Amino acid sequence: MNQKGFGIKEFVIVISVIFIAMIIIMSLYQGVVSDEKETKKATKTEEKLTYQDLEQELKKAAERYQNDNYSGNALDTEVWSLSYSMLKEEKYLDKLTDPNDKKVECTGYVEFIQDKAKISYKPFLKCGSNYETEGYDSNIN
Repeated sequence: MNQKGFGIKEFVIVISVIFIAMIIIMSLYQGVVSDEKETKKATKTEEKLTYQDLEQELKKAAERYQNDNYSGNALDTEVWSLSYSMLKEEKYLDKLTDPNDKKVECTGYVEFIQDKAKISYKPFLKCGSNYETEGYDSNIN
């Protein structure tokens, strides 16, 4: 009898080849994706922080602290400061180092101002002799 078409052996061989090809393609794709993630991570760590970035980190930490801990009266006007060391000690902030000299740890504080229902934060940062926010008061820290 003259048989035309695929038999079971040919069918299994074709499926096996497709399966092996898929495994190879998937492993190559995973390698490319992981390399891309590592490149992004390396690029992100190489991005140079600015003093303004550090001030924003300080401000955001103070905002988180206030949201978690403050229960003031919305009718009163209050002005007080949160120190960098306290925010760091309470784990709201990691160590801030001078972007130009990693050996120098920055210091600072954030003024918390509540005027009735309006709340604002003003960060003040000092990084050794390299940078100091205008209006920084060393007596507050």
